[in-house]
This record gives sequence, C-alpha cells and structure tokens, in this order.
Amino acid sequence: SEEQKFILMEKISQTLHFPDALLTTIDGVRADFADGWGLIRPSNTTPYLVLRFEADSEKSLLRIQDQFRQQLLSIDSTLALPF
Repeated sequence: SEEQKFILMEKISQTLHFPDALLTTIDGVRADFADGWGLIRPSNTTPYLVLRFEADSEKSLLRIQDQFRQQLLSIDSTLALPF
C-alpha cells in the first residue's frame, strides 16, 4: 500500500549498510560503488519501491544487485524482488 511503502522505506534507510560504498539518502538510498551503483526509492505514482542498478560490467552489476537483495530480504523475507 501507499502507507506501507513509506514505512518499509524508512526501515530500509535505517538498516542498509554497504561498507564499500558511499551512501546518499536523498529521496531513497543510493549506494555508489567504485564500479557501479544501486538505488532504492519510493515510487511517486504507485505503491511500490523502485530499484535501479548500473555497473561497469555484468559481474559488477550482479554483485551490487546481490548485495541489495540480501539486505532487503534480511529486512523483510516476504519481499518479491524481480532482480
């Protein structure tokens, strides 16, 4: 729901930890790594959280996505993650 996405996003903002990345918490959480980045933020138009990833290589992309996946599932194991 609209309300739940903001509750979950607040919990995520307080919990996500990437020791090898620079975190920015404006309008979500963005983790900038040496070889790419990942972002999670609440959608402006739907009751969902939006994730975006970009990396220098496929290997880096998969590593960054896996780091996000592991941490998000540790916060809520029922999340449906399409990546």
